[in-house]
Amino acid sequence: MKLPIVLALTLAVVGAVPREGFGPGMQDWGFAEVRPGAHMFWWLYYTTADVPNHADRPLVIWLQGGPGASSMYGNFEELGPQTLELDERNHTWVRDYNVLFIDNPVGTGFSYVEDFSLLTKTNGEIADDLVELMKQFYALQPEFRDTPLHIYAESYGGKMAPEFAYVLDKAIKNGEIECNLQSVGIVAPWVSPIDSVLSWAEFLLNMGFVDTNGYNAIQAAAIETEHVLNQGQWEQATNLWGYTENVILRETHGIDFYNVLFKQDFAGTRSQLEQFSRDMRSAIASRATRLASEDRDQMLEDLMRFEVAPALSLPAESVYGAQSGRVFNTLAGDFMKPAIDVVELLLNNTSLDVVIITGQLDLIVATPGNVRWIEKIQWSGRNSYLQSPRNAVGQHGVLEGYEKSYGKLAVYWALRAGHMVPADNPILMDYILQKHAPVIYVLAASDGFGPGKQSWGYSEVRPRAFIFWWLYQAHSQPDASEHYTEKPLIIWLQGGPGASSSGFGNFEEIGPLDRMLKARENSWVKDYNVLFVDSPVGSGFSYVEDHSLLARNSTTVVSDLLEFLKHFYHTISLATAIDWEGKVPLYIASESYGGRIAVEFAYALAQQIQADMMHCKLVGLFLGSAWLSPMDSIAAWPKFLLGLGYLDQAGRERIERMVTVLSENRTQKRPDMVMDGWHGLQQAITEETGGINCYNVLKPTGKDVRQPEFESDEVLEYGETLWWYSDTGPPQAVEQHSSLERLMRGPVAHTLGIADKPRWGSQRTAVFDALSDDFLQPSIGTVERLLNETTIEMVLFSGQLDLITCLPGTLAWMNRLFQPRTEFSPRGFYEAGGLNGVIEGYRTAYNERFTHYTVLRAGHMVPADNPSAMAHILQQHIGRY
Repeated sequence: MKLPIVLALTLAVVGAVPREGFGPGMQDWGFAEVRPGAHMFWWLYYTTADVPNHADRPLVIWLQGGPGASSMYGNFEELGPQTLELDERNHTWVRDYNVLFIDNPVGTGFSYVEDFSLLTKTNGEIADDLVELMKQFYALQPEFRDTPLHIYAESYGGKMAPEFAYVLDKAIKNGEIECNLQSVGIVAPWVSPIDSVLSWAEFLLNMGFVDTNGYNAIQAAAIETEHVLNQGQWEQATNLWGYTENVILRETHGIDFYNVLFKQDFAGTRSQLEQFSRDMRSAIASRATRLASEDRDQMLEDLMRFEVAPALSLPAESVYGAQSGRVFNTLAGDFMKPAIDVVELLLNNTSLDVVIITGQLDLIVATPGNVRWIEKIQWSGRNSYLQSPRNAVGQHGVLEGYEKSYGKLAVYWALRAGHMVPADNPILMDYILQKHAPVIYVLAASDGFGPGKQSWGYSEVRPRAFIFWWLYQAHSQPDASEHYTEKPLIIWLQGGPGASSSGFGNFEEIGPLDRMLKARENSWVKDYNVLFVDSPVGSGFSYVEDHSLLARNSTTVVSDLLEFLKHFYHTISLATAIDWEGKVPLYIASESYGGRIAVEFAYALAQQIQADMMHCKLVGLFLGSAWLSPMDSIAAWPKFLLGLGYLDQAGRERIERMVTVLSENRTQKRPDMVMDGWHGLQQAITEETGGINCYNVLKPTGKDVRQPEFESDEVLEYGETLWWYSDTGPPQAVEQHSSLERLMRGPVAHTLGIADKPRWGSQRTAVFDALSDDFLQPSIGTVERLLNETTIEMVLFSGQLDLITCLPGTLAWMNRLFQPRTEFSPRGFYEAGGLNGVIEGYRTAYNERFTHYTVLRAGHMVPADNPSAMAHILQQHIGRY
């Protein structure tokens, strides 16, 4: 799993000094007296990642189940840096995160009470103790106050964690504690005990562990448990829960409740039955039943008491596990109570992500029971969640599980995993963590490539499909950086398809540096936050691990962009502690084929906003040289070129015949012939015009340019645009000594720390090929829907010297769309930047939300060819907000 990266500026806060503890890495630990006489143990493992400060990485709390199970089980059996045998764990969470293990409730593991009357009796009391612990923890570790906090818990911990998160969220809102709580994840959660119990019989029958008689015996015990539970007899329900488990052990001859495929010792069945008869400690997460010859509970206890406790110099009053049995028995009246209502409170009343994970092979909290209670949750997104698809999650060609999500709720089915998913399927667990607790790199303000504050990273929009993004924060007020979020955010989408926003849009058009790394006078970054997105996947630094994952239509491209945007807002808000989604106005700017994607993306995003699935403030679209009606552009070429003197009448007639054939093949849906016709048309125009520059008809053609000193696969001086994908090859490029490709693959990739990823632009040809059937499709219908169904403003601008999306072709579809047209304001010249009355172009307002600009002395790349006109357009339409 590739790690998403976010870069941001932070202030260092002096806190506790890390120290050596038990095992590798730096640690800290201690006791919090959460109530007089009630002492809770915590053990922090600082991340082993190579970061300037530990607090640069998220903090993850781990809570075990039981109640009465020590988080030392999670440490040494599931996710800590060492296994119970003290070997290095390959999939430790500490590699990427700071992990805080808490022995909870008081009396569990190393935690202890001075009087048993101080043991907790309800879930609410447990939550209050945990919040008190966190207050004391942050007092000792203030550097973590701004660090994203994620709570993960397992089994009965999955019942405790939601209430802990809810009470902690209230404490944050009330100003009682300062911390950056972001999500709660619950693994095999004991949230609705009776749904779990009622799922056991059918689960075991389907798995072949019991016959019909066994099913009936188990189901009868489960129904009796439900009966007393419905009467509010909670302790009796707990007793009958234990009895039902006893029946299961008898009928299955000793199944492992935590992973039904683990081998059991046949001779040990009787001793297990006796243990279940004595007490209810089967709820305490343990694999001791896995092998009779390997009592891992005892191994863990011995390790804690005789090696860990002395190494950490723990007080004599803290005897590991000495009070755990009493913890469970004290909570017997609360054990079977459901906590669905608390999950509802999280979803309805907080901004926290709620992540639920269930193991396929778990019996004690079986998946069918989890699915049943999850579908009962009453929240605003319930119907949308139920209707959302369940998608496969895989890695390296192996299916690892499934995910189903809507809004703040995400549910995962873990394959080949039982109760302890982090141990049984660490690959899926890693995927879940990277998606919901993204890793954050925090660097100094000068870090990045070039001037200003920057953030960049990868978003895994589909399994093994990664979009690269690069954010430049506005720096028009370098001495008042706190004001950058008052500026709008502009997303820039390049054309192609396959052209790179991070490369071409950035260094050739609107970024702070040009290709020669000189400061750009008219950079958009001076006044706006600009987010360059390499889309579709495979463009620029974006990549797929298999070409079968490339997008083949605009629907997939848009779906990927929506997934990216959700991830971007989540990660950048974590990194900057600012609600970018809710506070920063959003504009989408695009060029060429990027315009087709932009309108489809904007419409889909508007639908998400209307459905309350996203909350960003989408205001407007800037569509430069937009490829919105390809056949209108193509049909205008012969007359356009004739009028400019590039064709004679014979040449015009030849091109017109080819355009007619191309149009007929497209109408008759002959995709192979359409693309052959497209490439043939390119070649014919090249031959008839002697190699015209299709992006700016007045710029030099290939014949006018000196031969380069070395080979390059760049296309003209505009890098990646895909006009010239034909057998004839591209015209020679100008200024090859400043190759954009060399810049991106060399200094940029190394400075951003992504040189180990696929090379910039290496998949761009495959991107175009994959989208070839979509390339000539129009989006005029979507433009009409945007006008009729949204309040989004659309601003189009066309360069008078552009051939690809020539002005006559653009006027053709606009005039059809707005016939009969009532001009909203008179067409006239404008002065861009107050340049002594120089006419830079013309403005036509078709209505109050649709404006078109004809930009003089500009070709396809208007921001590069006439930056003064472009600055005027931006100021006219963004300056209102």
